[in-house]
Amino acid sequence: MMFNIEIQLEPKRKSLYEEAIRRLQCIDVCNDADTAPDARIVGPENALSNLGVPCLVDQPERVDGHTLSSLIESGSHIMPAHALRFSSRVKPIDEALRAGKLGKAGLMRLHYWATEGASLRQAMFGPMDLARWFFQDEPSMRQCVETKHSLLCHLQFPSDGMALMNVSNAFEGEVPYESVQLIGATGAAYGDDHHNTHLHFRKNSVFARIHHHNIMHGLMGLVSEFVDGILNDRGWNVSLKDTLRTHELLEELVDG
Repeated sequence: MMFNIEIQLEPKRKSLYEEAIRRLQCIDVCNDADTAPDARIVGPENALSNLGVPCLVDQPERVDGHTLSSLIESGSHIMPAHALRFSSRVKPIDEALRAGKLGKAGLMRLHYWATEGASLRQAMFGPMDLARWFFQDEPSMRQCVETKHSLLCHLQFPSDGMALMNVSNAFEGEVPYESVQLIGATGAAYGDDHHNTHLHFRKNSVFARIHHHNIMHGLMGLVSEFVDGILNDRGWNVSLKDTLRTHELLEELVDG
């Protein structure tokens, strides 16, 4: 029996999810107005208007804190799409950490080059969430330095671990590029995937070329977690409380 998902996104984002779903088994995109969907994938602007069926909210970094609080209070069956957690770079690092191959997490370092004109705060959302996820705790100390085209955040955790994260929006490429490293007590993992990503350095700019299937692998993992949680009546590995807490941290750092 097919699991039907309706997608309510702008055309470019919708086409990415459609391709990811086509690669998955037993999941289909519902385009028939007469067929009731089992779930929906919606944009941040439609999060409040889709409370009848389980929803995956794309780009949750664009949902404001007040709306997030309202959704949490309503008990809505919503999974926020924290895409960086499912990235083809991040997944092997997380699996190694959870399997105990790295020992206690010590240092996370992340560089994220966003596309030109992207919001620095929104670009920092994924890295900030990733740090909380890797260290499984709230930071005890934090510091932020912001310039016109760059945002640098330093988080210190109670375990003595730390995260150093830098995002920049002066990048002129068509797609973003990230480099992730996690150093533990007994091992280290690197997500700077030069086998699948090619950097082109020019005199005044840097371009990245990310293979399309890498993007698809991340979306496939995201949709699979969403559907599996629904079918098995279990909680997802990310919640709106994670989204709200990451928003709050960014407000404290950038505005505080």
